[in-house]
Amino acid sequence: MARLDRWLEHGGARAALLGPSGRGKSALLGAWALELARAGRHEIAFVPVSRRFGTALEHTVLNLLYARVAPFLGSPRRTGERPHGVEETRRDLASMLEEGRSPEDKPLVVILDGLDEAVAWTPDAAQRFLRDLGPGVRAVLSARSLEALGGLREETEVVALPSLEADEVAEAIGRRLGDLPASVNDDVARVSGGEPLLVEALLDALSQDPAVVASPLASALVGAPGVLDLCAGGAIRPALPWLAGALGPIEGDELFAISTVKAGAWNELSGPLFAAGELGLALRHPAWAEAVEGRLAPHQRTAVDRRFADHGKHAFASGTVSEYVCRNWRAHLERVDASLTERIELVSSAWLDVWRTRPDGSSGFIADVDATAVCAASLLIDGPAGGDVVVALAARVRCLLVTSSVRTIIGFEEARRALAAQDEDDEEEGEGAEGGEGSAGPRIEMPRVGEDVLDAVRPIADAGERAGAMIRLARELPGAERAVVFGWALEAASEEHAGGVALAAVVRELDGQARVTAAREAASRFGRERTEESRLERVSLAALLPDAEALDLGRDAFAEVPDEARCDELPRLSEAAARLPSSVVRGLWAWSEALPPSERHLVLARLAAGLPAAEREAGASEALGSALSLLADDALPADACWSICALAPHAPAVAVPALVQACAAAAGFRRPVVTAVAARLCDLGRVEDALALVATLPDASDRLEVQAALLAHLPAAAREAAWAELSSDLRASDGARTLLERNAAAWTRALGADAVLDLSRELGATWRALVAIAGASPDHAPAITRDLVERALELPSDEDEALFALVPLAASMTEPHARRLCQRLLHYLDWKRRPDLLDDWTKDDLGHLAPLFARVAGPQGVAAVAREIAEVARWLP
Repeated sequence: MARLDRWLEHGGARAALLGPSGRGKSALLGAWALELARAGRHEIAFVPVSRRFGTALEHTVLNLLYARVAPFLGSPRRTGERPHGVEETRRDLASMLEEGRSPEDKPLVVILDGLDEAVAWTPDAAQRFLRDLGPGVRAVLSARSLEALGGLREETEVVALPSLEADEVAEAIGRRLGDLPASVNDDVARVSGGEPLLVEALLDALSQDPAVVASPLASALVGAPGVLDLCAGGAIRPALPWLAGALGPIEGDELFAISTVKAGAWNELSGPLFAAGELGLALRHPAWAEAVEGRLAPHQRTAVDRRFADHGKHAFASGTVSEYVCRNWRAHLERVDASLTERIELVSSAWLDVWRTRPDGSSGFIADVDATAVCAASLLIDGPAGGDVVVALAARVRCLLVTSSVRTIIGFEEARRALAAQDEDDEEEGEGAEGGEGSAGPRIEMPRVGEDVLDAVRPIADAGERAGAMIRLARELPGAERAVVFGWALEAASEEHAGGVALAAVVRELDGQARVTAAREAASRFGRERTEESRLERVSLAALLPDAEALDLGRDAFAEVPDEARCDELPRLSEAAARLPSSVVRGLWAWSEALPPSERHLVLARLAAGLPAAEREAGASEALGSALSLLADDALPADACWSICALAPHAPAVAVPALVQACAAAAGFRRPVVTAVAARLCDLGRVEDALALVATLPDASDRLEVQAALLAHLPAAAREAAWAELSSDLRASDGARTLLERNAAAWTRALGADAVLDLSRELGATWRALVAIAGASPDHAPAITRDLVERALELPSDEDEALFALVPLAASMTEPHARRLCQRLLHYLDWKRRPDLLDDWTKDDLGHLAPLFARVAGPQGVAAVAREIAEVARWLP
């Protein structure tokens, strides 16, 4: 204790108290912590890692530690919120402990006792939050050996706890039993080796019947095995292997059920080896468990572990899960290296129901799910091909969906409660409110994931996005499986609060009258919203309805656009309407005659693309005239310039003078107009006129950008010279990589991959540019993909978001590369703790990973992912 005091006064951030099991580390640290608390110069956070006390599981230890340091450190969360799950708690603890305490506050001493007694985790896991301690934070760890500290050995001061000397053993005997023969004192010192736990056990035995114990003591083996023989009647009692195999406090009746031991064979388990407490029956100290396990043959130890694992399986199947099974079944499954099929039960609605009745229900459940995810991830990377990969992929996705959903539910509920608590504080205006300086704030009771909470948060779960993800997955499937997954998507899209987006997406995958009926329902849903997006969707849906209905739907959507939004919205609606049947396009063309010129050109310029080929050039001429009618003072308004860009690809040769006139009048929008008109000139065979038009642009960067876009429109004979000039200019340009990324696919199709790859190497092309080249050149795709994936997998994990750019190349990946990339991306989604894993508006959701799933596990894997989305959604949002 004096050495610990000196370390606290003059030492570094961490100290470790080392000694074998039974040396008395916990007792010493407890006494030292009590002295520090009484002195009042430090804040103390004492956390035991103990099977005896049921605190050996990682999530339990982290919850305890968080609860004990949060009052003294700045939490990154709002009042009432707390982290859920091992990874989240580790990150928060790391942040809090690294930030430390302010100089005016008392230093905080964190004591983590018994680090190597952890169940289903390792001391290295503690590095995440104990490696970098901020100002005013010190940590003391205890363990059996220096090696047990793992990566925390560096910069940790070691305090070794010695055993008792022979005279100290004799003194302890004298205090407890009075004078005994010197030979007995010597035998106790020899057999115990000066270990306090063994001395105590022998004294306990001697106190009951010194004559019976003294004789065999003289020939007893040294250490715990010898003491075990004396205290257990010369042999391992039937109960001891089962008690040693238990990972926490367990009731006697449950041990009867697990073992072959009958009630009459317990022989009154009490005394130095056993302790009966509020939490149930357990070995008094882990040293006894070590001694018992050391006496078992390997097959006997395996049998004990297997019986515990099988007991958990039976209890779960029968719905009689005890406190012990709830907290320790996962660890037992890990000890017997259970298959993923066995472990996946930990990621189920029924197992959530088991946990939700416990005070730490969410963190315990998420810890089990996270551990299952680690197992699935390992198989996903290294498992054999075939069905095992399908199972691993499905399990990994299920874990991801479940943790995301549970955190969303808990976060929603905790936020609601925190706000309610805050409202109460505001009403009291500070009188009698909980909290204050150094306080953890008002206590928020752990929410139960019950039906009330599920109902409360169900509206925030977007069934439409869920349907969208399943649609993207279904597109990777063959006919029969595709129909099943589309059925699940339709089920999601039909939910009351799903809105029209999901139903519209599913509609396009239906056939016959079912498609028409669903399209009408989707249009009806959109009609109730009256937003820009809803109007655009209604026009798109019109393509699935009879022509008369489609025309009415289109006209209603156009007419509904408010005055202040018409310049922005009419062009978008018209682009969508151009994809409708030609008879509907003609009807909307006729309807547009009632529009003022300032609006009509917005519609005609986009509708022209939807006219039959024989009518398209005439329509484009009419639209061009409408746009040019707005010319004033040799300048066109901005929206007319964009109309010229839209209709230029359809303009006839006779309209070329009008197009050139529009270029001159485009003013600030000259570059996009020149690009569109020059492309049309090339398509009409007037290459020299096109190049001359480009040369009129005054800005060199504008000329370069138009030349880049124009290359794909040039005839083959002119491309080589144009490419030589363009690539030379690009090498001297600051925006070369952006232009390459934008045009890579078109250039590759026009010139072949080799020329574009040569330039990309010189410019240091972005991943997106290389992905575009690979997509446009199947022959080069495998080599490009291999190089990109190898580079990507060498990136640190905090750059994993960039890896999503490689998903389109999934079909060209090797299977090992695809597996590793798949796991990295799923881990990234898990690490982000996002509630929007099925978000259509991002490119890093589960649906967009469909090509990668197909490469890793084939159509069966894609269907399995869709099945997990559908099934998890039935019991969690």
